[in-house]
Amino acid sequence: LQFAIAGLITAASVIVTERKSRTLQRLLTTSVRRIQILLGHYLAIFILIFTQFSILILFGHFFLKIDYLRVPKATFLVAFCAALCIAAIGLLIGVIAKDEEQAVSFSLIPMFVLSGLGGAWVPLEFTGETFRAIGHISPIAWAMDGFKNISVRGFGFDSVLIPAAVLTGYAVVFFSLSLWRFN
Repeated sequence: LQFAIAGLITAASVIVTERKSRTLQRLLTTSVRRIQILLGHYLAIFILIFTQFSILILFGHFFLKIDYLRVPKATFLVAFCAALCIAAIGLLIGVIAKDEEQAVSFSLIPMFVLSGLGGAWVPLEFTGETFRAIGHISPIAWAMDGFKNISVRGFGFDSVLIPAAVLTGYAVVFFSLSLWRFN
């Protein structure tokens, strides 16, 4: 999950580069609506992150012997929803950042903060009740819950529905903020 967020540096920089080269301004003069431009960028970021998830899941399953594919539909759902969420964060960063340095900074900060809070470094099960509750502010915690429910806890498909719904909710919020800020 931390590596997926690290991919935001490239994704966010694309929008900044388009703004700097005036490609974005030219796009805005066409008959394409702003939401379509954002959806195009969002789709590109999503594909990048989902592909990255797929490679990491396959590597973890076949080489590290982590049982991600015990319930493949559940793993797919969590990866899909996590990619939706992380792509929306990348889109928001790209819309907000004014230059490449800001895009990098705005990508690294959530990577470290959300990963650390969300249990990517230290499992939230080893932290106190308060930290665990605060950690679930991070979408990373919900994605970790979904993946752990499958691979570590041995639960079935139903166990990923709440984490997937929360990740989708985060995606909607971040995309909406991107749209609002872009307009």
